[in-house]
Amino acid sequence: MKLKTAGISRSLLTILFASAWMASAQQNVSVTSTTDGNGLYSYTFNLGSSSDVWGVSPDNGDIYMQSHGIIDVINPPGWTDTVDANGFITWQPASGTVYVGQPSLTFSVLSSDTDSTLYNQWGVSDPTYLEGAISGTLFTLPDYQGVSSGYETFSYLGPQAVPEPSSFALIGFAFLLMKPFRRFLTPAKR
Repeated sequence: MKLKTAGISRSLLTILFASAWMASAQQNVSVTSTTDGNGLYSYTFNLGSSSDVWGVSPDNGDIYMQSHGIIDVINPPGWTDTVDANGFITWQPASGTVYVGQPSLTFSVLSSDTDSTLYNQWGVSDPTYLEGAISGTLFTLPDYQGVSSGYETFSYLGPQAVPEPSSFALIGFAFLLMKPFRRFLTPAKR
């Protein structure tokens, strides 16, 4: 009996994993990103090319994006955000289930970094420009029947991180400053 239970459990886990993977591999959401060139980045979420929609609620799912130089985060009505010390933003609806893309949703980030780059890294150790992700329950349209839980990743345009100067660069810069300063302090030769 144990062998049969283990086989059933393994089959259920395989089905759940396959469902989540299939949900993450589909195009259920379309993300358009824009910037004004002055540090304001906006992300508009619409329905993707499939006939399904992501349902996100406070206790099931979120929208997760990375950013740099965050000054402010602007949410659509009914959404909340959490920003961690590393610039990872998590958006969730304040109540109920929201079907992302019905209607369009726009989130914005005001950054001190005005140069932009594509956030499209996934499966990289220590990524600087990690893809975004939406997680929740996938529902069919137009009847909103739950299909599976899972996630989907997406690329977007975001602020390019200003690199921190290295210790070597700071020492080199200090050395270059010392030469003119030393000349200024040394008495002139006659």
